[in-house]
Amino acid sequence: MAGVIVHLAVADATFKELNIKNLPLYYAGNVAPDCIHSRKNYQREMKKHTHLRDGISDWDFILPENLKLFQKRLGKFQKEYCNKGDNQELYLGYLTHLITDEMFMRTIRLRCAEEAEKSGILQTDKSFFGYMMREVNGADTLAAKNINFINDPVEMMKKSYGCYLRDYITANEMKDGMEWIIDNFFSDKNNFEKPAFLTMQMIEDFIQIAVNEIYKRIN
Repeated sequence: MAGVIVHLAVADATFKELNIKNLPLYYAGNVAPDCIHSRKNYQREMKKHTHLRDGISDWDFILPENLKLFQKRLGKFQKEYCNKGDNQELYLGYLTHLITDEMFMRTIRLRCAEEAEKSGILQTDKSFFGYMMREVNGADTLAAKNINFINDPVEMMKKSYGCYLRDYITANEMKDGMEWIIDNFFSDKNNFEKPAFLTMQMIEDFIQIAVNEIYKRIN
């Protein structure tokens, strides 16, 4: 799935067209599903739940029946959370995160899988997870340094502290997750490896793919 800085970049690229009024909530929503990492005794299945992917494996995600199931879940989520209530732009950000991840799985992850296979690493191998984490975190490092954000993502996240997503992420998990993002990508603490395969151009191209898909589904 796409990295957190890529998600913030997608938020930054879409807020005008989507006529977002509460910018901090929208940016927070765009990283919210990944803030599950802050949960006590975190397990991988928890992340699958926040990403509406219960019962769907990474390597089988793009099978037609799984895409159909996932998109059905997205529609249900949008109807239940995004079209009503005071915090609907927080949930709209959550929805755009999920759409971005879907497009990542259908494009970048497939290309990474093809590249990994050249070294004998298959998607079903445990080592593939480590391979993808290096690429995703490395890509986020590049994005944090090179993308010219319209709105300061650090300011946006800090202004959203206290928000939470009913049924999915608590306020403490949101705050802890966003503080981790700030500490690891917007400070001098960053020590992630450079991506071996992904480039800044590939990242920028993907962001545009995600933005275009979001406009198709939400506008």
